[in-house]
Amino acid sequence: MIWQQAFFETRWRFLIGLVLLPVSAMFVALSYAQVTALAQSVTATPDTALGREIATAMEMAKRYDSYVWSQWFQRNGAQLGAFFAAIIGTGGLLSQSAAARLFTLSLPVSREKLLAARAAAGLGQVLALTFVPALVIVIVSPAIGRSFPVLDALAYVLCLFAGSAVFFSLAFFLSSVFANVWTPVVLSLCAGPVLGGLDVITGGGFSLPRMAHGESYFYGHGLPWLMLLISAGVSLTLLYAGTRLIARQDF
Repeated sequence: MIWQQAFFETRWRFLIGLVLLPVSAMFVALSYAQVTALAQSVTATPDTALGREIATAMEMAKRYDSYVWSQWFQRNGAQLGAFFAAIIGTGGLLSQSAAARLFTLSLPVSREKLLAARAAAGLGQVLALTFVPALVIVIVSPAIGRSFPVLDALAYVLCLFAGSAVFFSLAFFLSSVFANVWTPVVLSLCAGPVLGGLDVITGGGFSLPRMAHGESYFYGHGLPWLMLLISAGVSLTLLYAGTRLIARQDF
């Protein structure tokens, strides 16, 4: 019962993402031929910031695996994953109407179990939204005469899920502070630019965005185990803090 309720609370957000992300990933894979043709006809001017970006994109497009990584796991997939993780994480008891909250609290389970079920269901949805698009890329790649290694896809999924889980957990925590549904979403998404700024300041030594993008694995340095553990610790801390705040609320 509580698992069904936890899933149904965010089912439409999840289902929209489950359509949008795989379609976007498929478009990235199937567009490779057009991108490589365009790259051959474009002359970059690396003496400007835009020129350097174009030159980097053209360099990445020379190999299919680097193209997919730069376009999906570093950009589109990471951005969409963080967005849907935040909107799936928001909501909960504070945002429910009085009648819905009364029904939820009348269930013969503790608030901690209710919130644990919601967190587990939400993280399961976030995992699906990171795994399914990567699977789509692996499956459709042969249609254009290319292949994307399953092991690489799984490594990037692990990194992207760990990063998305932080956004989910932050929205989950903020939902225990704000009754408004959209405030946790906006504040959670604002964490993206903040983390990007910290990345520049710290030189990328401990970078959540770079970890989520799988940069370490892409450049041949293996999985970023330390950052994966730190991300997991941050997510668990936020989930626990949000659960305790709701458990102590006087409804």
